[in-house]
Amino acid sequence: MKNDDIFGRRNFVTTGLLSGASCAMPLAGAAAAPTARGAALAPRGQVRSEILEFEDPVEEFREHLRIERSLVDDEGSTLTWYNWIAYVVAEGRAPFPLLRFEGIEYSYYRRVAPMEYRIHAHNLSYPRDLRTGEFLTELENPLTGRVVKLQPAVLLTDPGTLASPRGFRNLKSDGKTYRQPLRVFRIQDDLIKLDSVRTAPPDMPTVHIENSCQWVSRSQFDDKSITSLPVEFAGVYLFPFPAWLAMGERKGHMYGMWDGRKVRGAEDLPEEFLRRTRKGFPELLEPRWQEFERPIPFSL
Repeated sequence: MKNDDIFGRRNFVTTGLLSGASCAMPLAGAAAAPTARGAALAPRGQVRSEILEFEDPVEEFREHLRIERSLVDDEGSTLTWYNWIAYVVAEGRAPFPLLRFEGIEYSYYRRVAPMEYRIHAHNLSYPRDLRTGEFLTELENPLTGRVVKLQPAVLLTDPGTLASPRGFRNLKSDGKTYRQPLRVFRIQDDLIKLDSVRTAPPDMPTVHIENSCQWVSRSQFDDKSITSLPVEFAGVYLFPFPAWLAMGERKGHMYGMWDGRKVRGAEDLPEEFLRRTRKGFPELLEPRWQEFERPIPFSL
């Protein structure tokens, strides 16, 4: 299945295309400016907020695949683009933002048994200035005063997982334990939202967790001809101090806040990001199917 087919048969318009509307100038005859007691909001009515329950775990798993990746008969791939801000959380002082990253995650998956998929992924992201977005090659660590060198972050060591309605099995494990991540579907007005925690490999540091919220319109969610839903997402990521920050004996960790969207393929990535990646890392704009050449270390 080609990545540019993953959004199904319909074209889509995401909520992000309308985000600039809130900055528009008021029309003549519009309501008066808000008073000190409250803001003037367009009437929308009471918020609808409900948990979307599934009686069938297979159906729930399929909807998770449609949101996070794609429903495929054999194999497929999904590309997401994101921005995230990295915060330093050092012992003894208030957390502070350090820099931003712009990047992609490319995941690719193959069905290896009925309703069981083997999933791999790689990431590429570039360090950028918090405010200007300028690409960075060095940065002063405010806690140590040292100027540290910055390189694009390339993550190619994902061991892979097996995913099914029973849960996830990491390919570095013995395969006996299924891990059930947090997975909650919610209805919010005309949106479907998915709260989820992604599993980490068993050898990752203790200080590590990633959780996200992904959302899509209810009309698109209900259209079962769309096999890969055009979601937008936001999330947080907790991880140890990276080596490049040169924190020495200081205790603490990093906190990342990120947001982004699923895209149809590399051609949909922002021009500046795409131009730099085509020059420096063109091979990462394609799935790394060679990951599937490694045998699964346990029986399915």
